[in-house]
Amino acid sequence: MGLSPASCPPNIIRFGATFPATFFPLSSTLAPFVVSSAYLCWISEIHPPALHFFRLSALFSSISSPTMWSEHADGMLRLPEVNACLVRWTSQVQLIEASHVKTTCGSELTKKFRYFVFSDFQGVKVTALTIDENIDRVSDVLVPFKKYRVSKARVYEIPDSSLSVGSYRFYWVLTNDTVIDELIEIDPPKLPCYFRLRSIASCDAVADTENFIDIMGIVLCAFPAREVYFEGGPSVARDYVIVNYELRPVILTLWNEFEAIEGADIMANIAQNPVLICIRLRVTTDNYLSLSTQSSSVILVSPIVQEAGNLRAWFQANKSDLTQMVHERSYANSCVLVPPVASSRISQISFIAQATKFDIGTAWIRGTVSLEYRKGRLWYLACPHCYLPNDFSLNWGIMCRYCSRDIYTFPRACVTLAIKDGTGSLNVIAMGDEAEKLIGINSHRLYQADKEDVHLTDRVASALNGRVMLFYLKHSDHAFRVTKGARYTIVASYDVNDAEAQAA
Repeated sequence: MGLSPASCPPNIIRFGATFPATFFPLSSTLAPFVVSSAYLCWISEIHPPALHFFRLSALFSSISSPTMWSEHADGMLRLPEVNACLVRWTSQVQLIEASHVKTTCGSELTKKFRYFVFSDFQGVKVTALTIDENIDRVSDVLVPFKKYRVSKARVYEIPDSSLSVGSYRFYWVLTNDTVIDELIEIDPPKLPCYFRLRSIASCDAVADTENFIDIMGIVLCAFPAREVYFEGGPSVARDYVIVNYELRPVILTLWNEFEAIEGADIMANIAQNPVLICIRLRVTTDNYLSLSTQSSSVILVSPIVQEAGNLRAWFQANKSDLTQMVHERSYANSCVLVPPVASSRISQISFIAQATKFDIGTAWIRGTVSLEYRKGRLWYLACPHCYLPNDFSLNWGIMCRYCSRDIYTFPRACVTLAIKDGTGSLNVIAMGDEAEKLIGINSHRLYQADKEDVHLTDRVASALNGRVMLFYLKHSDHAFRVTKGARYTIVASYDVNDAEAQAA
């Protein structure tokens, strides 16, 4: 029986069921080599036009056929001019990313491989694959952002142009006959002009979506590694605080193989505060706003580019201020990470009420507040790891129904609000620190009041009702949508007068 996508180990290629716009480059150019027969029917269901792409037979054996070798490297060609019909060619390219070593998933063809993405000076990209015994040889030569002359690589056409990563319709295979010559430059290379790094200030617009981002930052500190439990079993993660010129320290979480490989490199040089260039990170609303690796991410530690050197020089000039921001826990401060936005970023409630999770990940709204469900309690028993509700008594030896860890549940503030503007009304929920900030009472006091039969609901309602506020929202977890009737959860909130003053 083949592996299901959920059970496939983290270093084995899996295909996303939604095929997002920022699709893993490997999946478009190298899929014939890495998709096992176990996934064939699954791929055909989620992306029928690609099915014929995966029905090519004996691909690995065809790679070893001597008739498919390039013979000489005479003419220097631009990357778009290199095609499968050419025998003698050389092209000058820059390496812009390199994957981890992966393993094909399937019983018939088990191969180790690594892919590299090259680009020419015009931004045309090509994905190159190297397999098994060639991985170490090629990996020892290639360094991200350095430039190379490549020849004697095998060139294959991508059967379905809709699966290519750009305008170039071919991919390369780097073998033991491929010639890779480094172009020696006196000064460190620059980031290519098409390499667009995203600002942290704009990350809230793509949080909790499949729109991944590229970002550069310098590591300020690292927290201890931890085990995180999901349905598929435990994962290893470590949080790092990174910052750039925007002075918005943000948490970056490296998962599993990223922590094992790049994390080890970072920790070995943590005293030197390494610069990171991160490609295809996921933005989440954890900790107000944070960054996380996902399967197709690439983390470049201390890259040899001028921009990294400039960021390091800026860090040295501002080191004391940045250290103070870490001491003040600015990476967990909503005013730093998701400050109030301009009016043009605020959505009407009628639009948000009709949106689905696939339309938007997060949204800003503004409206008048009232307390809903006055008869309900203002707290719930939460798992201390995942914060989801567990309806058990307060004692030891409980296993969380969501993350499967032994827990000691604790009371956590929770309040359901109705937000109204001129276009409609929306129920939202505030939890934890955000709920305590809104109602002015901490979670332990709410729990004790209920135990002592002291009713605080009217007091909370009088403090909330009629306030005009600005909210940054995310979609609620299923458990809260069911139990609290609120499709959205408050990530951050501001009184409108304070928000307008801060935005100005």
